[in-house]
Amino acid sequence: MKSEEKFRSLLTYTPDPIFVHDGVKIMYANEAAANLVGTTVRVLEGGFISEYIDPTKVDIAKSITEEVISKHKPLYDFDFKIRSKSGEIIDAVLSAIPFSYMGKKTVMISCRDITVRKKMELALKESEERYRHLIENVPLGIMIHQNSIIQYANSTALRLLGAEKIKEINGLNLFNIIHPDYHQVVSKRIERVKEGHFTTPLYERFIRLDGREIDVEVSGLPTKMNGESAVQLVFWDVTERKKEEDLIRYRAYHDTLTDLPNRLKFHIDLEEEIKKDTMFTILYLDLHGLKPVNDSYGHQAGDMVLIKVTARLTGILNSEGRVYRIGGDEFAVLLQGVKNEEEIKEITHKIDEILKQPIYISNTIIQVTTSIGVVFSPEHGKI
Repeated sequence: MKSEEKFRSLLTYTPDPIFVHDGVKIMYANEAAANLVGTTVRVLEGGFISEYIDPTKVDIAKSITEEVISKHKPLYDFDFKIRSKSGEIIDAVLSAIPFSYMGKKTVMISCRDITVRKKMELALKESEERYRHLIENVPLGIMIHQNSIIQYANSTALRLLGAEKIKEINGLNLFNIIHPDYHQVVSKRIERVKEGHFTTPLYERFIRLDGREIDVEVSGLPTKMNGESAVQLVFWDVTERKKEEDLIRYRAYHDTLTDLPNRLKFHIDLEEEIKKDTMFTILYLDLHGLKPVNDSYGHQAGDMVLIKVTARLTGILNSEGRVYRIGGDEFAVLLQGVKNEEEIKEITHKIDEILKQPIYISNTIIQVTTSIGVVFSPEHGKI
């Protein structure tokens, strides 16, 4: 009796909730236990233990009690759900210890309320799930890599890279999917991110798993993964946009009828040649006979003549120089390297002869000729 009185005196003021029960009735409870379930010690003691257990956990509680008593073996720190006097379910961590009390084999339960922690864990889990759902369904490719080894890719990234499952991407070296032309710039950007900087979107080219190349814009930002520093890439496919931009740029520098480089491209290339400070030659061609064709047969016939003249010029000159259409019936040829007068005479003779050949348009034979001017650089001065 003295030991039990000492026991009660010791546990009464213990801050942890303590219950002692024999599997059916509560034989002892301290003040902290009463406060936990929202009642008094007087009400608790003598009451049924099942009243203070989540109804879905009653059978589990019986099994635990029987095991602890029969095997005389404690069970420490297991999650459980208890019920308050008002019916509120409380998440708790329990320890069940075999104990002899008032001459009976009993179980002493110590517990601590983890309801707040559980709510926080649930809120965190829900937040992570919402974030994961957002990341998985965002129409942007997202990848995370550590030391250039890919550790994560969302569903959009998998689709853009031609993969069906994450295991096809995970573990790959990042540079396996980056076009070699961009390895150097990507390496520098990775170092910037590792220093804590966010990198703005930059055009790059990726190589899909099937070998097809796609144009992408990529930004990078520092992040963490498994407690270690990592780099998160956000990218999107700009292949179609790039094609449109390339087409617009191409059309800005090419004649729409003949598809030859135009006057603007001629001046750009000419400036580049002058900067090189090397020798080159320019031929200026002025067609004769095009106006009568336009007047007699219409501009469509004149266009066909220009197309056929272009084919003849590029056929004999593409191996030696670049051909440009710089006006309605004006062409220019840029010949790189040293050309002496004999070589130029041979080239101009070829041009003259090929353009004299009859042109057949709408069952009509048309003939055009050309005047050719020659400029040597730097012999004839800076242009």
